[in-house]
Amino acid sequence: MFGVRRKKKDQPVDWPQLLSLLEDDGRRAALSRRFPKPRHESFLNGLKRIDSELAEGVVALGRQVSQAARLAEFPTLAVAGMLNGGKTSLIASLLSPAGRARALRGESNDQGTHRFVLWLPDSWKADAPLWELLLKDLSDAIGHQAELLSDDPESAHQQYSNQAGEPALLGIPLVATDAALDDLGIGLLDCPDIVSDEIFGVGSPEQRRQLLGKVSTFCSAFLVVSTPGMARDRALGDILETVSDLMPGTERLLAVNKIRPRQNPDDVLSAFEPQCNRYGIKRIFGAYDYEIPKCGPYIPKQVVDGEQLIELPHDEADPLPVFFALSPDPEQNPPAQITRDRLLSQLAKDLDSPASSARFLAGRNQALSRAIWDQAIPLLKQHAQASCEKSQRAQQTLLETTVACFTKRDAQGQITELRLHQSDQVVQQLAVAFTRTAPWYARLSVRMNTMIQGQAKKAGDKIRKFVPTVLAESYAESIKSKFTSQKVGSVVDVTALASSIGRYGGDLTLPHWFPQPTGASLKQHWQLMLEQWLEAFANVDQVQIDSDALDSVAKEMWHQLPSHRKLAAGLTPLAALMATFGSVLMIGVDFGATFIAQASIVELMAAAGLTAFSTYWSGGKAAQQLNNQVAIKQMSIFYLVACHHVGIESGDPLPNIEFKNQTLAFSNPHLELEPLPGQWPQLPVHEYRPEFEKDLRNIIAPSNTQG
Repeated sequence: MFGVRRKKKDQPVDWPQLLSLLEDDGRRAALSRRFPKPRHESFLNGLKRIDSELAEGVVALGRQVSQAARLAEFPTLAVAGMLNGGKTSLIASLLSPAGRARALRGESNDQGTHRFVLWLPDSWKADAPLWELLLKDLSDAIGHQAELLSDDPESAHQQYSNQAGEPALLGIPLVATDAALDDLGIGLLDCPDIVSDEIFGVGSPEQRRQLLGKVSTFCSAFLVVSTPGMARDRALGDILETVSDLMPGTERLLAVNKIRPRQNPDDVLSAFEPQCNRYGIKRIFGAYDYEIPKCGPYIPKQVVDGEQLIELPHDEADPLPVFFALSPDPEQNPPAQITRDRLLSQLAKDLDSPASSARFLAGRNQALSRAIWDQAIPLLKQHAQASCEKSQRAQQTLLETTVACFTKRDAQGQITELRLHQSDQVVQQLAVAFTRTAPWYARLSVRMNTMIQGQAKKAGDKIRKFVPTVLAESYAESIKSKFTSQKVGSVVDVTALASSIGRYGGDLTLPHWFPQPTGASLKQHWQLMLEQWLEAFANVDQVQIDSDALDSVAKEMWHQLPSHRKLAAGLTPLAALMATFGSVLMIGVDFGATFIAQASIVELMAAAGLTAFSTYWSGGKAAQQLNNQVAIKQMSIFYLVACHHVGIESGDPLPNIEFKNQTLAFSNPHLELEPLPGQWPQLPVHEYRPEFEKDLRNIIAPSNTQG
């Protein structure tokens, strides 16, 4: 009799649960950063990095969904009645004193309600963006921009009664908020007086019907206020007929005001029974006339709530009706005590939220879903893919630079030879191998010139027993000049390295070093980085030639040329080789410390004037394989050092090169390199984690799958 079961509501998006997922940088993270320092990255952190405004928008929408879900729990009660029926007094009885002062009460037509006034809980204004959306939603439903009810009582009364006499204002709803409605958990729609006609200049009944139909989705229930004497009034029937036509699915209630002492509740119920049966009225509330002293015992002053007896507020200066659900059992009506849940003010507990709330919440859910699924996720995927593509372009530039430093090309750009980094250990191995495998009579005549010994320093200590004769001094100087002039092999210093990177598009493919649109590098750090790149490579390149294989090849080569044969320069082949090796170690005298010398063994033989040796080496399968094995290992190290210092991912697997119909793959020696200075830029690489979507779908579905 006094309550109905509320319908089960659709579950809104659980924003706290969703936020936890969006902030997760662990197992459920949306992104993973492959480089540098691999780790997972949360959806929100990734989105902030790419588009901070969109990230803030997603969070704001999530808060709106959370707030809207709470607001959607508030039912809205539409209240209508005939002039002087006490409709606005009923509204006022549910408002705070401040709200009551703004609500217009009176018996004459100019004191009646001639605008739709939507009263909402005051807390709804706490979230300004959400409040704006609520107003927009109402305005869209009505077809006119909503107008806020003034906080000034006098101005509010003018708005309420449409004292401007403009019929068009009827279609513009007023919106007000009141703190008391937060406690009651309900919203109120104060409808215009149905009996008003066009003669009052404030809109026709047809206009009111149309507008009532538009605002019907904002109503959980419709309460018609009447008096005992209106039970058979045609106007009341018209109101109920209108409500029945325009709100067929909305619960209908009746409030009978100004009941007199001699009118028992069962008499009132009987009088309105035909209307209730005809229009499906579920409950009737009644309020005794507080202006009649004899009604005092019938006006509840206390109510029972469980084991508590609660005093009801009563203002002698501004008395208001107290509405309670009427019972056909006299023993259940005042002056007997009644339970609190029978008060009209407790009606919210028995009502569903209006269709507009469900629509509004669905709209917020849809907006959040679109922001995540249609905007953020494609953006994360796009940027993750772009980061991989940027990394690949940067890798290609460093690969091309590596290849340029370690190869010799013909006029058509085809690689003809792989060059070795002529490191101390490589030169040492070559010198030892060719000396050890040379005939005994050739080894007796070889001594190292003290001038080369002093200039080469380390080389002098390492090859002290393989010293050229005095004649070799000028020969070595001659070969060294060929190196420095790039006629033999190549010498890579900082300038040459920077030029090679630029030639292969580094100003475009290394955006972290060459920020656009200027393309100017971070000059100070860039120069230092190139120097440290070369120095680091020289330090970590410990690649050695297979000694047994080298001895075997060298021994075979000595058979190609008699060791006692003099060359044009007057040197034996062994002496010429030693002078050539020594010249490589002397290059630092001209270039300083930051450089690397590159030459293939064939180029060294040719530079020494040993044509037969160079011909054998270039044609011999074992010799070429030996050269290429060392070269590709050194190229791998050079490339890895390059990626480390330039600050890019090296790739997995490492790249390979095509050489004479062979595919030579780079290897990974797992170098231990010094950490980079913090101010040096790096090019991050991210990946989108598809498994994130599985967790996401469990919380919020894509917008195109939502109802």
